[in-house]
Amino acid sequence: MSTTARLSDQSIAAAVQALAEGAHPQKIVLFGSYARGDATADSDLDLLVIADEVNDRASEMVRLRRLLRPLRVPADVLVYSADEVSRWGAQTGTALYWALREGKVVYG
Repeated sequence: MSTTARLSDQSIAAAVQALAEGAHPQKIVLFGSYARGDATADSDLDLLVIADEVNDRASEMVRLRRLLRPLRVPADVLVYSADEVSRWGAQTGTALYWALREGKVVYG
């Protein structure tokens, strides 16, 4: 991201709302630099969407990223089912592990 400022709290809230309305997830978790409080102007938004079921993870991640395009919010969106989070969330070194460890629930 090449802007002069970090994303505003309003931009983050708008992104979370768009994902919540588009995915109807159990939870959305903010993780990465924005969750840690060390985001810079070059940071993107890292969001974990936990849904009841995920049939095609790649397609769903693309669909959800498209929901954010009108907001002009650079974001990485991970999508997992609640069952997958239960099974794989403790696997150290994975993005899911770090999202759960350092993340903050922003929806659900």
